[in-house]
Amino acid sequence: MWLLMKALSYSFSELQKNTDPVLTQNEEVSKEVSYMEKIDNFALQEFGMDNQLSRFVKAKNYFHFKNSPALLLEPEVTTYDVKGNKDYVLTAERADYLDSGEIKFKGKVNIRSGSGITHKMKTRELLVSTKTDDLISNKKVTYLGENLKIVSQGMHMQTKEDKMKLTGKAVIKQDSGQKIVTKNIYIDQSNGQKHYYSKYDTTYLAQEDTIYSKGMDLDMQKEIMQLLGKVKILQNSGTKIDTQDLTVDQSNDGDVYRTKEKIHYQSKLADIRAIGMHYDTKKRKIKLTGGVIGSYE
Repeated sequence: MWLLMKALSYSFSELQKNTDPVLTQNEEVSKEVSYMEKIDNFALQEFGMDNQLSRFVKAKNYFHFKNSPALLLEPEVTTYDVKGNKDYVLTAERADYLDSGEIKFKGKVNIRSGSGITHKMKTRELLVSTKTDDLISNKKVTYLGENLKIVSQGMHMQTKEDKMKLTGKAVIKQDSGQKIVTKNIYIDQSNGQKHYYSKYDTTYLAQEDTIYSKGMDLDMQKEIMQLLGKVKILQNSGTKIDTQDLTVDQSNDGDVYRTKEKIHYQSKLADIRAIGMHYDTKKRKIKLTGGVIGSYE
């Protein structure tokens, strides 16, 4: 009898493997766990207190387990505002559907708001709150912009206000090779913008220079970055430039630094003070203006 039961159990396990190849390939499902229910082309409507549609959930496959959250493959979640208009649409490779009604997305995640703004990212975990519809992640997030990539320690998006914050330490890697290290980056793409800003200490790493500032405001639409507050430029040659509120123009295949503030330029051979600077890093030419006073060794 025992041998017969083992043989039947083995046959059933092999049958599941043959009939559900998608499930066996998914890393989220343990080989030792059997699902209790499977639904293809899953769809679920959720309604608020006023019996108005608040969320529509669909997925290619739905798997229900005894002691684990339900698994959605290729899920798509659409939320609606109080007027019945689409608030945002969220798609991913897979997600856990929790007993609380919250959905935890994993892998590549796309967020498209009702205004047409799209955000693309990769994360190990992105939770959709049932109370506020906010999107929250406390895991590593890689945000994919048009000409840059941002890696942060987490993310919080207020979907009703269409505002996103990449939380914790964040590194912006631009396709042109520059790198920006800062903290808590806000993303604003309203009205066609590609606007990233932070009020925290920022380090800008260029090919020949390292620049420290008290914050940054990057407009990828105009290819202009503002390095805010007190600014220190350290060149590979050892030259130091102290100023504040520096504009970095990246629009012409090379950085141009501009400011109308006071300048203190210090090199091995010169100590110069001025008011205003125009520095073309590609041509390696610097112009100091406004009552220049210098001493040379």
